[in-house]
Amino acid sequence: MGSVDAVKALRERTGAGMMDCKAALAASGGDVEKAIDFLRKKGMAQVAKRAGREAREGLVMARVNGTKAALVEANCETDFVARTEDFKGLASLSLDEALSHGENAIQAEKITQKVAELSGKIGEKILVRRAKVVQSSDGTIFSYIHSNNKLGVIVELSASRAESKNNAAFQELGKDLAMQVAASNPLCLKRSEVPAAVLEREKAIFKEEVKDKPENIVEKIIQGKLGKFYQSNCLLEQPFIKDDKISVQKLIEGIAKKISDTLEIKQFVRFQLGESSSA
Repeated sequence: MGSVDAVKALRERTGAGMMDCKAALAASGGDVEKAIDFLRKKGMAQVAKRAGREAREGLVMARVNGTKAALVEANCETDFVARTEDFKGLASLSLDEALSHGENAIQAEKITQKVAELSGKIGEKILVRRAKVVQSSDGTIFSYIHSNNKLGVIVELSASRAESKNNAAFQELGKDLAMQVAASNPLCLKRSEVPAAVLEREKAIFKEEVKDKPENIVEKIIQGKLGKFYQSNCLLEQPFIKDDKISVQKLIEGIAKKISDTLEIKQFVRFQLGESSSA
């Protein structure tokens, strides 16, 4: 194979730049396979150098596969790279691996090697930051990805009767709930799920705010503030984004009555680029 052909072949197989391909071939005696190994090792070395750099851009991607769904966040340094097909391909591969082998699969060699290769190719710090897999036993899984691809949600909604899952109202409810979680960022599903430490911190703040009020109304004010806290942070108590005159709980009850069934949100997961996961 001539040198020009070899460079072309190496570029097609690795996506590396022309000068990098020429250097790799020169270091490998013109052997394309050895040159590929050379570039991969170089990529790993460059990744190590980039470890301290910030990867604040990226995307969130979701996939539903029957009764199982996965949500993945992948990071890079620039929004330009986040929009490339190569980067989207990494996120998609990570979803596949998470669905097949569990959320820890994003730390396995198949993904870490792909990250190193892509980082070597584009010259940015790349990482697959986190993944969450949801397995449903008797519910239906709905997903939502915001138009900027930086916010994603998975919601599991169950119905007592199997035939309800194909009902248009049930399907619309599932989509609305996913959008609700995306827009309102609930801390948890209901009051009993609020972490004790969070609740104690809020109560301490409320007590400090009302310390100068008359004792006989302090407790009433605190309870009122707690009620507003629950309304903001518990999904079932939040005002519905499409009609703030009703709560999410009332919305679910209304649809359940309409289709003569019992409906329940089993779980939800929300990933926003750069933030910690919820619920």
